[in-house]
Amino acid sequence: MSEQEQKNAAAGQRQRQHLKEDRQKTGMMFENAGLTRKNEDFMYQLNKQLDAQGATAEAKPALLEETMTALLEGQKTGQTAKGLFGTPTKYADELLHPKKTPAEQQTSTVLMSVDNGLMFFAIFTFMFGLMGLMQPSTLKLAQHGSAGLVAIILIAVAGGAAFGFVNKILLPTVDENGKQHRRPLWLRIVLVLGALVAWILVYMLVAFLPNAINPVLNAWAYLILGVATFFGDVYFRQRYHIVGGFWGSSANRRRR
Repeated sequence: MSEQEQKNAAAGQRQRQHLKEDRQKTGMMFENAGLTRKNEDFMYQLNKQLDAQGATAEAKPALLEETMTALLEGQKTGQTAKGLFGTPTKYADELLHPKKTPAEQQTSTVLMSVDNGLMFFAIFTFMFGLMGLMQPSTLKLAQHGSAGLVAIILIAVAGGAAFGFVNKILLPTVDENGKQHRRPLWLRIVLVLGALVAWILVYMLVAFLPNAINPVLNAWAYLILGVATFFGDVYFRQRYHIVGGFWGSSANRRRR
């Protein structure tokens, strides 16, 4: 065995000894905490699982202390560790990778508005692009002012803002204690209908924009814009972890 291998072996032995002493010390802490035998065993197994799943030395004591406090409270009413937390393996994973609360999962209104606006722009440009290919005269008619580029932009911005507002109205609010509250149903209905009416009104009014400031592009230009905007929105959702909107959940469904 080379000198380097001997050093590595000695370092590994010291690390194993340190872990053993740490577990013995932690085990004694569990024994003196007043836990039942089953809860004490749960804490011992949880400690091993936290090590196995990569808990840092700085974070682990607080996680163990929090769990032990909850177990001591639960014991007063006959609750067990399994009933409170499930298996040590599962609970260690939950401690290290906590799920977000409904309040944390709510995407901001601004991000949701941008996301919806991008999707509306993609939908309308792609739609007019297809119409232009199938029936070229459609884009040339003066009365179809809503097919103009500026009109589509205004429709997308208004639609994004309207549906971002709708998303905010429909989601519950969360107070400082973590309790959810919903607005009265009648108020939600009135506000949602108001947002939809406002968007439809914008859609109708932009049709009167003069051609000089509202140019109509050719079909292929609209198709390219539609496809590019669609993939731009996919990237935007992944970049900012957008939840909700047209997709119904985060576009990058790894997540959260």
